[in-house]
Amino acid sequence: MSLKKEERKTVEDEESCIGVQINSSDENFLNALISLKSEEASLNEQKLHLKGLLLQLETKAKEQVDKKKRKIDRLTFEVSDLKSKCEKLAKVINFEAGSECNQNGP
Repeated sequence: MSLKKEERKTVEDEESCIGVQINSSDENFLNALISLKSEEASLNEQKLHLKGLLLQLETKAKEQVDKKKRKIDRLTFEVSDLKSKCEKLAKVINFEAGSECNQNGP
């Protein structure tokens, strides 16, 4: 009978060691879970911030593109207008030069 008591004592000692390991392991898992949740929250916060920043940058880029397009349209109109004025003036000058040649000619 004393063997049974000693065996029981050994089994109880092993269980208590396993219990400590399980508790320690549970605590490690709990700490890991808390750490992972904290990291996840931090990453979600960064994600939201970066999405907002991306939206701001896209908006600014679109504004700059629109501004450049308006400037190009304005310059295109100005160039066309200047070409037209130059052509008209050249015709007037050529016409007058031609008339002077005819008047002073032979």
